[in-house]
Amino acid sequence: MKISAQLLIFFMSVIFLCSCQRVTGSDSYASDSPESTSDFSEPHFDNQEEVKSIYQLNKPLMENDAFFEIEPMDLPSEINGMKLAPSIILSETQLLVLLYEEYTVPIVKEVGVYELTSGEYSFSFAVDEGKAISIEWAADDLVVYKETDSASNAVCLHCFRLDTGENLVVHQFSQGYSDTSAFHNQVVSYNGKIYFDDIVTQKGKLVGVNLLEYNLETREVALFKENAQNPLLLDSGLTYITKDEAAGAYFVESSWKEERIPLWQGISGLTSASDELYSINNRGNDPETGRTIWSLDSLLAEEELLLSSNVIDQPTANRSVVTWRNFTPERPILYLRESDCFAVLLEEETAYNTYLLGDEWGILICSHDDAPTTYYKFSLITEK
Repeated sequence: MKISAQLLIFFMSVIFLCSCQRVTGSDSYASDSPESTSDFSEPHFDNQEEVKSIYQLNKPLMENDAFFEIEPMDLPSEINGMKLAPSIILSETQLLVLLYEEYTVPIVKEVGVYELTSGEYSFSFAVDEGKAISIEWAADDLVVYKETDSASNAVCLHCFRLDTGENLVVHQFSQGYSDTSAFHNQVVSYNGKIYFDDIVTQKGKLVGVNLLEYNLETREVALFKENAQNPLLLDSGLTYITKDEAAGAYFVESSWKEERIPLWQGISGLTSASDELYSINNRGNDPETGRTIWSLDSLLAEEELLLSSNVIDQPTANRSVVTWRNFTPERPILYLRESDCFAVLLEEETAYNTYLLGDEWGILICSHDDAPTTYYKFSLITEK
């Protein structure tokens, strides 16, 4: 099947913009992740033309006005002659934003902070020619990002201080790192240290992934744990993924307790929220339609929350909600954790939806094929 150039450029743009928005989520959990299962047989989704939604919800769908306040956000389309993309919520009034120029694909030129109340923009740092970046973590005055050299594919981890403007190279990743799915693993800051992973190779072959730590005070990198990767914050503590080589299975392990949480095969995205893990899973193909089915699951509760007949990814969560990105135009639906139900943020807004989540509020980003991107600020009223 041929894909039009316009559609290809759109999806590349969506992937670019959303690759800079990971705060609590992860695109991939293992550089040698197991093959997805293909024995899926139910439920059966009819042809796309015959259904109104790509989702089958396994929890009630409630009215939005019982839970959320939502209003349009008037973000500038351009600053200093460059287009703007919000990246991370820093505070109640500040966004970390990317300024980019659009060629065949968007090229980020600089990063800065946008003040919502005053509409003022302050420059943070520029991106060198021939380099591409992805924001991995941002909180308080700390911004952690990966920088990839377009010519050599060499990747560095940087730590930037918003208050002082200091920009440090934290780590030079191993050769071949950008070609593995470990490149998409999460980076987190915890107890004065930055946790990230890097691959281990022997004679040019990938043999493992190690979890490393960078001490913000001493500015030194050390091995935290061998054969571990993709750090997460769960129950206010550091967790990470390991593989039991004998069993050929993956687990979430904690740095502060012995309990291991098994991971299912087919997980394509993983995120944490206080005391729970959520995942996007490739459930294999529907034998009648040939279409791949995706699910959103609550791992610790061992519950399947929804099924999707088209691709979803980039799970993100905070203490109140769980969100994801959809690649088929849909209403913006999210899951409310405490109420154990789904809600539609806007009934009339059908789009490619992505989200930025802060502690108390979030941003809904609605991208369209033939219309400008729209932004909405939403906050939880109460959970009934």
